[in-house]
Amino acid sequence: MNILVIGFSTRNIVCSGSRAGYNMYAIDAFCDQDTVDCCIAAKELSKDLDIRSIDAAETIFDMIRGFEVDFDAVIPGSGFESMDFSSLPCPVLATDPEKSQMVQDKFTFSHRLAELGYPHPHVYENIDCKPDRFPVIIKPRKGGGGIFNRIAWSEQELSAAVREIMEAEPSFSQTDFMMQEFIEGIPTSVSLIANKDKAVAVAVNEQMIGVPWLTRIKFAYCGNITPYEGKYTEEMRNISEKLVRELGLMGSVGIDFIVTEDGPEIIEVNPRFQGSLDTVELATGINLFEAHVKAFQGELPERMEKVQTYAGRCIIYANKELRLDLQVLGLMRQQHIVDIPQPGYIAYVDSPVNSVLSTGVNREEVLNSLKRDSEKIKALLDN
Repeated sequence: MNILVIGFSTRNIVCSGSRAGYNMYAIDAFCDQDTVDCCIAAKELSKDLDIRSIDAAETIFDMIRGFEVDFDAVIPGSGFESMDFSSLPCPVLATDPEKSQMVQDKFTFSHRLAELGYPHPHVYENIDCKPDRFPVIIKPRKGGGGIFNRIAWSEQELSAAVREIMEAEPSFSQTDFMMQEFIEGIPTSVSLIANKDKAVAVAVNEQMIGVPWLTRIKFAYCGNITPYEGKYTEEMRNISEKLVRELGLMGSVGIDFIVTEDGPEIIEVNPRFQGSLDTVELATGINLFEAHVKAFQGELPERMEKVQTYAGRCIIYANKELRLDLQVLGLMRQQHIVDIPQPGYIAYVDSPVNSVLSTGVNREEVLNSLKRDSEKIKALLDN
């Protein structure tokens, strides 16, 4: 089967598909070496493409036609979950775009969670509201990966945070952001596979957010460790399976939580493959791409009660602007890395460079291995 994946970063998806035996094609903003290695063909997407624009869909459809391949299916990845591909002459293995759009808008979705009675942080009607109490967090209503999230402990800090975000990304308006109650806890996620009748939680993951030895950005997504083990793990599984069924989501779905002392609270839902794909596959032995495809045929995997091993992935961010040459990339590849840039790739300040993978008998072993390999790569980049 010939399957096309479209997303800003598709490496983990296409490589999983390749391991499952599919002929993989990609439209991707990075076209990393390992992405290209796992594909029959890949086309590079402009990183400046505004998917909200009228011309974005036509750009993507032109690229699809450019492959001159009769695809058996298309899978939207990160950034393209809400784009309408229904006019294509092949199945689209994804949640309905309207449902995706609803859950991806964190402001709209918070109201839906309230209607359904699920625990979640309070969201204010707009960022001009006077909060009942501090701290609060300002974040994009859609996407962002934590890059633009800002915490405020006072009205003065709130005003400064809004100004800082607007200066960092001039294309945003105030209506593109939301203000939410900030809660302390452990960032986690649940990875699920769903068909039209049922959802199965295949893993619970610890999320690495704003890790100082990986990034200077306080809320940047830095990777994850699978599994996460805590007293609320089973509750998160049950909440996630019930919520995904009620929302009518399909295929691979991820739900982000903050685990507080009083229990888990839902932060967001991602109706697509998630960044945890690598560690979930390594820890459970499940091929998530195969499971995603089979979900659209009605089949679901068994619920995983115990992992085979612990697994971790961390993302290394650049502290300064870097151009990666063949020598540096060769040295980097001596570590267990993925998301390997092409020679000549320019990594801008605070942008991702690559990822490190590790497995071990427990969380501590995995975390120590991630730190060790990351330090080696950081030293290469700094020099």
